Amino acid sequence: MYAIFTMRKLQLTQRINNLQCRLMQLSQKLQDLSVYAGNVADGIITPGEFMSSPASIFGVNMNFFNNSVPKALFAASRASQMYNANMMNMNAMSRGQYGMAIDPSNMNALYANQIFVFNAFFKQALDAAGKSEAQRVKRLETDITNQKLMIETQLKAAETELQKVEEQESKNIERTAPKYA
Repeated sequence: MYAIFTMRKLQLTQRINNLQCRLMQLSQKLQDLSVYAGNVADGIITPGEFMSSPASIFGVNMNFFNNSVPKALFAASRASQMYNANMMNMNAMSRGQYGMAIDPSNMNALYANQIFVFNAFFKQALDAAGKSEAQRVKRLETDITNQKLMIETQLKAAETELQKVEEQESKNIERTAPKYA
């Protein structure tokens, strides 16, 4: 009987250790995701953010950077082309009066404004990419938090069972110990 309790105690101890290890891994992953969410919040990852990030999220940082900037450039290019075409049409329809309304001292103000328009659309596209990625990270964080809760529940159950097994083992040892009168 003693051997059964000892064997179960060893199994439970191993299970508890495995659950605690998995819990630590999930906590570290959650912490790394938090850093990543901070990095992508503004839509672009700066060199300083790259350098201060944990090694575990380097690839994810690089992937986001390599995808978000070209997509934002493409979106800004398309949006600014449409915007500028509309502005040129409005200026042509008003026989140059629209361009004069922007800046009466500069006949070419409509053309100079194109760089600012492009930059504004680029920033909007980066912000949208950051928000989209932040939502994805939030879902991952929720999944990890749920996994942690499940593991914590399993851990408490295993610890409780271990305590009961140790109590039964002690009682069994007392019961089977030779009694001298």
